[in-house]
Amino acid sequence: MAWTEDEDKQKSDNEVASTLKPKENDKLDSQESVISALKEVLQTQTVERRRARRWKIFFRFLYLSIFMTIIGGLFYYDDLDEDHTSNAVAVIRMQGTIGASQEVDANDYVSLLDDVYADPATRAVMIEMNSPGGSPVHSGILHDAITAYRSKRPDIPVVVVVEDMAASGGYYIASAADQIIVDKASLVGSIGVVSGGFEASELMGKIGVKRRLFTAGENKAFLDPFSPMSDQAKQSWQSVLDETHQQFIDAVKEGRGNRLVNDPTIFSGMVFTGVQAIQLGLADHLGYSQQVLSTRFAELKPIYYQPYQEPWDKVAKRLGVELSSELRNQFLNLY
Repeated sequence: MAWTEDEDKQKSDNEVASTLKPKENDKLDSQESVISALKEVLQTQTVERRRARRWKIFFRFLYLSIFMTIIGGLFYYDDLDEDHTSNAVAVIRMQGTIGASQEVDANDYVSLLDDVYADPATRAVMIEMNSPGGSPVHSGILHDAITAYRSKRPDIPVVVVVEDMAASGGYYIASAADQIIVDKASLVGSIGVVSGGFEASELMGKIGVKRRLFTAGENKAFLDPFSPMSDQAKQSWQSVLDETHQQFIDAVKEGRGNRLVNDPTIFSGMVFTGVQAIQLGLADHLGYSQQVLSTRFAELKPIYYQPYQEPWDKVAKRLGVELSSELRNQFLNLY
């Protein structure tokens, strides 16, 4: 077979080209696969981002809805409180410690009593009492305020319904009412005054520590726990407690009158059950608030009064209560 040099070169070039072409095709296929994979990753990320954005928007609307519901509920209940009728019984809840910036602050509750008696719809007042006591000053202020309004408006009966307790200052306030209703297991009384502390002057000497105390006035630091108390200071402080105790006794005697029995333990600071309190004349009948509303005040519409709070304080308090309740439920579910 005849051949030429040109034909041999052409044949060689064709063989090389046929060898290189599959490699180039494989490279192109590989690049296309990478690009396709990248597209899929980008599309997946885009979908996930859109989905996350939608959920974020959803939860924002959910939180906003819950927040607006709480706000609306607060104003709704406020509107209910303002829905006064021609015949109403004002319900005032006194729960907690009595004193300045405490749950039962006389500054708040005297204003509340002013609102109650200023309302022409008020036909009766019912105080739901659940307090261990507190400040004798704030207790006395509220006692005197109730007594004064009873004198001005004798046509409006004042009834105190005791729940767990009306002790010490709580009973001080309750004694101003026309009638005191208790549960058989309520804790009532504790008519007394207490001032506690300790003295560590001897301990200071035993451990070799000396007290440095500078005062202007010999009795200025008579309650200092690291200094001994003189007999004169003890007598003086005891007279203060006795005078405060006597104010308490006078208030109870004035409020309860001849309903009190002649029993020295009444004013000893002892606490009594509801049944014992009735026997001693410290209370009148057994019962509870809903029972009183449905029987004695059945023809009156209950209007609930509470000290004014800033709306944001109400929201924060209610959210805190709901959160703590939810955490408690979750904790109980775990065990």
